Amino acid sequence: MSDEDAGQDDRDGDEAQQQRFDATPILIITRFSFLGESGWKGEASRDAALLFEPDRLNRRMELFCAITLPSLTAQTDQDFHHFILTSNQLPDWALEMLRNVCMGAYGDESRFSIVPARPGPARRPLRMFMERTFGKQNVVQVVLDDDDGLAANFVADLRAELTLLDEEPPEDLLPLPYFISFANGYGLSLRDDAAEDGIAVYRHRYPYINLGMTMISSSTGRNVLAIAHRKTPRKLGCKLVEGAPMFLRSVHAVNDSRVEPGRNWEPVEDWRRDEDLRRQFPGLFAEGAPWL
Repeated sequence: MSDEDAGQDDRDGDEAQQQRFDATPILIITRFSFLGESGWKGEASRDAALLFEPDRLNRRMELFCAITLPSLTAQTDQDFHHFILTSNQLPDWALEMLRNVCMGAYGDESRFSIVPARPGPARRPLRMFMERTFGKQNVVQVVLDDDDGLAANFVADLRAELTLLDEEPPEDLLPLPYFISFANGYGLSLRDDAAEDGIAVYRHRYPYINLGMTMISSSTGRNVLAIAHRKTPRKLGCKLVEGAPMFLRSVHAVNDSRVEPGRNWEPVEDWRRDEDLRRQFPGLFAEGAPWL
C-alpha cells in the first residue's frame, strides 16, 4: 500500500461497522479497457497501443454487450449500482459507444456510472467514487470484468449470504474487511480450437477467483481493486460459498490474462440445451448473440 493510502485504515470505525450487512449498498465494479494498475490485470492494461487497438476494443465491446451487461440486466434483484472504470485515453468513439450500450441496457443513467480515469492504480478512482457516493458507510464491492458474467440470481444469493452474516457473532467478522467468494461457475471458450464450431462451455471450480469476488469494507478503506484476490481474503476472513455455478468466465483471443481450460474444467455436453445454463445465463441464448 502506498503512503497516500496508508492513512486509510483497512479496518473500519465503529459507525460503519454497525451497519447491517444486508442493508449495505451493493456496487458491481467493472474495468473496461482501463490503462493502469489493478492487481490481477494482464500486460494489455499497461500498453496503450495494444489496449486501444480498434479491433481489440470492438471485440471487448462485443463481449461486454453479449455477456456482461445481459448478465446484470437479468438479475432477479436489481438493487445494485454498476461502476465502470475506464481510461481517460479511451477513444471518443469507444467512450460514446460504452455510454450508449449502458444506457440501452439499464434505461436509467442513475443505475450506472462510467468513470474515465488517468493512468495509475485503479483503487484510487474507485475509492474517490465510493467516498463521493456513499460517504463513510460500508459498501459491498463485487468484481466483474468486462468479458465475464454473473448468474441471474447472483445479487439475490449474495444478499441472502449478507443476511446470514448478520446472524454471526460480530467477533467472527469484525473488524472489516470481510470477503465472500463463490467457488463454482462456468467457463465459455470462444477460441477456434475450443470445439468444432469454436465454442465450448465447461463447469469450472475456482475458489477465490476475482470474478464475483465480494469484499465488504468501508468506502474510505482499502477496496477490492487493491487486493490480491487469491491471498487477501484467506488472510483477513472469507466465506467460501459452494453450490450452484454463479459466474461465467470467457476465454478468447483478447483475454487480459492468460487463461486455458485445465483439470478443473468439466465440459458441458450439448450446452445449448442445458436448462440450468439457460436459466442462470439467459443472455447466452439471446437473439443476436455472436455464438448462436
